[in-house]
Amino acid sequence: EQAARMVETCRQNHVFFAVNYVYRFHPLIQKAKELIAKQTIGKLVSIDAHFNVNYAPDDNFRFTKELSGGGAMRDLGTHMIDILRYLNGEMTPLYGCLDNIVYKSEVEDFATGLFRFESGGYGYVNVSFNVPRAANRIEILGHRGRIEIENLVATRLGSSKMKIVIEGEARKAFRKRTNKLLSLMKSVNTSFLRGEEPLVTGEDGLVNMHLMEALEAYDAKK
Repeated sequence: EQAARMVETCRQNHVFFAVNYVYRFHPLIQKAKELIAKQTIGKLVSIDAHFNVNYAPDDNFRFTKELSGGGAMRDLGTHMIDILRYLNGEMTPLYGCLDNIVYKSEVEDFATGLFRFESGGYGYVNVSFNVPRAANRIEILGHRGRIEIENLVATRLGSSKMKIVIEGEARKAFRKRTNKLLSLMKSVNTSFLRGEEPLVTGEDGLVNMHLMEALEAYDAKK
């Protein structure tokens, strides 16, 4: 409800509203989107996105629901959901699970969600506050091949790697180092100066809120 009011207030007052979804701005994510659109790996089957880190409760605001609004799903999951939507469009939530596996607190330290893309295929997110050395890979499967992206999620300025494996072709690999946040800020600044909608809008954030609330509601029914 708060997000909806924010979006509507900005719309009524002709104010641009940008959201900090930095992963859209990584060149390898943008390349993956292009390859999916071209069906380079064939018809999309699934996209798996993982974001697992280790945050001990202590004085971390993330474990206080009044301050954070939720746990791993709302803190990390929203970024992975945005990756899925950016890569392959709108989707319907099918299943959600939130749990406290390691750290017992008022918010979950683990969450997962399953989605069906409107254009076909499935998306899966896996996020947690309790894993210090996770691979955090993004894997995109098609009926003719796959795309793997490593060392992109949960890293700031590291060199990320993309592997493309297509049936009947030699394996390809690329590396790219970039500052995702800087790229986002440049994009937002340019859009504001030109009087154009930013690449990631308040509406994108609102859609993600609806998707996350649907996953939380599904978990609450169990």
